[in-house]
Amino acid sequence: MINWTGLARRVPAAIVIYCTILIILRLWLSRFMEIDEAQFVGEVGLAWNYGNSHPPLYNWLVRTALELTRWNWVLAVALVRISLLGLYHWLCFDTARRLAGDRAGILALAASAFLPQIVWMSIQTTAHTILVIAASIGVIHAFSLLRSGRDKSAFVWLGVWAATGALAKYNFFIFLISFLVAAAITPAIRRQLFRRQLWISIFIFAAAFAPVLIASLNAPLAATAGRMVKLSHPIGYLQSFDLPHLGIDGLVSLMISTFLWAGFAVITFLIGRTRDHPRPEPDGDADVRKLLLRTVLIGLAAFATLVVAADYHSVAERYMAPILAPTAILLALYLPQVLGARNLLAIAGSLYVLAPIAMTGIALFGTERFNFPFDAVAQAIHAQNPAPARIVSNRADDAGNVAVLLHWPPERDGKAGDIVLVWQGDDATAENIRAHLPEDAKPIGSVTRVTAPIRNYSGKLRTFNFQRYSSQLPIPDQSDGG
Repeated sequence: MINWTGLARRVPAAIVIYCTILIILRLWLSRFMEIDEAQFVGEVGLAWNYGNSHPPLYNWLVRTALELTRWNWVLAVALVRISLLGLYHWLCFDTARRLAGDRAGILALAASAFLPQIVWMSIQTTAHTILVIAASIGVIHAFSLLRSGRDKSAFVWLGVWAATGALAKYNFFIFLISFLVAAAITPAIRRQLFRRQLWISIFIFAAAFAPVLIASLNAPLAATAGRMVKLSHPIGYLQSFDLPHLGIDGLVSLMISTFLWAGFAVITFLIGRTRDHPRPEPDGDADVRKLLLRTVLIGLAAFATLVVAADYHSVAERYMAPILAPTAILLALYLPQVLGARNLLAIAGSLYVLAPIAMTGIALFGTERFNFPFDAVAQAIHAQNPAPARIVSNRADDAGNVAVLLHWPPERDGKAGDIVLVWQGDDATAENIRAHLPEDAKPIGSVTRVTAPIRNYSGKLRTFNFQRYSSQLPIPDQSDGG
């Protein structure tokens, strides 16, 4: 028999060790940033809204980490992301444990190993997505505190996590509204949650989110809803489902993304129960299970309705993050394991080990962008003209890494009279970038090409081009990223 209590006692230390290993591994693999990390270069000044239609919290966290690490960009962004991943794991474990005991807590951690967005994507990339996942689980954790009788602290934490989610990513509101609707239609939960103390949560949420809301209302619509346009990008293999004025292809895309997000975990847990005869009853309180399941189903239904009605075409897996965040807890409660538990835990543990090993192999022997020779480009730019200039590119990671290595704008949102264009590709790529330069931008140097090996063991070469321009006008905002 598995000693669930003994395992549960070791979980906090295991999470800390796991995250520490991930941070050390990330720093060892590359001293450059991948695209989701580089998007923060030039976006860490104090503001209420940032590029890519993002609310401010993640940018504030990156700025805090930069100050603590003396502006070591790679260390700062890794600390924020992996610490949030560790927070997700602890919240997921502790929530399930409070709701249904030690077995449920351990199984929730095991279920997370079968969620690709957690076990794979979050150890190498993502930013706002892992924060909004943690905030969604935080709301449920606050509810678990309420179920255990900690009324005042539970409502405080409910307000804190609701504010955190709202300041993390605007699609958090799909989860939050779904959670509240699910609570309202579940009588036992409604009586427990919708009490006078809920005003504590509302006050905390309103105080934190009001400045961002005001700033958003005073900003152009694209500043807060610009990312919605990504839902309109058609997917080639789904265009046969595209009907006029209805996002049927988008609905199919949503279903595919939902399966890719959670399907592997659901199938694995179902298989794990095949050895149990009779199969164990679901863990925890039935009303709590209904609340969580209804939260997910209402969120999926609301998102599906939006996609169909607005004729959207594509739904990326990361957009499902807040809606499907409770998946691991749901599986732990609805599909507890007995005879198959040992095998399931062994497979889950193997996945937690294999994912970083696979990431290491790809980084050391593949053509990962965060190992491109940005240092060679920066050195060539500095050697040609050491006067600071603003680095501009069609990719955030190209511009961000070069700017950080040179300590030139936009590293700290500084200003500079000159512009240096950096790009990979042919002349068409360069012309596309030049089209977004200020009207008075004039070339003051010829195009320079830099070819250098990728900074790993692949032995492959990568070629960059750069050209310097003079300009006195600000550069139009063309920010985009993941």
